[in-house]
This record gives sequence, structure tokens and C-alpha cells, in this order.
Amino acid sequence: MHGDELQPPPAYNASLNTTAQRASLTPYTSSRPSGASYEPFLSHAPQPVDSWIEVETTQAEYRLVVRLPGFKRDGITLATKKRRILHVVANSWEEGGGHFERRISFGYDADLAQVRAEFDGELLKVIIPRRMPAGMQGGWVAPVGRAS
Repeated sequence: MHGDELQPPPAYNASLNTTAQRASLTPYTSSRPSGASYEPFLSHAPQPVDSWIEVETTQAEYRLVVRLPGFKRDGITLATKKRRILHVVANSWEEGGGHFERRISFGYDADLAQVRAEFDGELLKVIIPRRMPAGMQGGWVAPVGRAS
């Protein structure tokens, strides 16, 4: 083995010393054609026409009823953001499926850490308890100020 030196594979080109030249060997670069030859992961179909959302407010809670026909429980996600926003997302990847997405902002009285939800196959019912202001917990609040 005298005189045999380790040689790089034939496809290796030692003259590639610039980033642009090296990037041309990488299959996923910004220089690839802009036309996508794949299907997008999430459906960009419009939401189903018969989907809707209702919000009811009581002294104790906020109640949301969302009609989501054609969606399944495992395709529905509820998330809270910044302690004031409830994000409702539903996706169906089946034939004729769709995408439903809403962000609902609440006042500071909404307790988004205590959200409860149930889905019966068509209606998603979400309950968000309301916090009572400190002065309102005893019911009647005496007026603040001086008596004349």
C-alpha cells in the first residue's frame, strides 16, 4: 500500500469555497424554483358555510357555542393566548374537509385558565368562567366617597 493516498470521492470538488457554490449542492435552497410541486399541509379551503359561532354572556361566565359539522373531536384545538384570547381551530383532512379558525378576545374578567369544553359531533360548547371584581364579591357595594 505504499504510495496509495486516501483520495476524496470523485463527486467531491475541492474548489467549492464560496457559500453560493456550496449551496448549489444542497437540495433545499432558496435558489430552487418558486412553484411548489407538493400539496400544502393544511387545507386552504374556506370554512364550511354552515359553521357559526354564538357568544352568550352571563354574570358568572361566557358561553360559546360553535357549530362544526363534518369535524371530529381530534381535529379541534383550543388554545389561550395572553390570558385574554381564546383561539379555536378545527381541521378536517378528509375529502371535502375544511378549516375553521376564530380568535375571541375577552375582558380581564375572563378566567381562561378554567376553560371547559365538550363536543357532541356537531356543536362545540365552551364555558369560560368570569372572575368577579374585588368589590363585587359580597353582592351590594357601598358607594365610595364622603357623606356631606
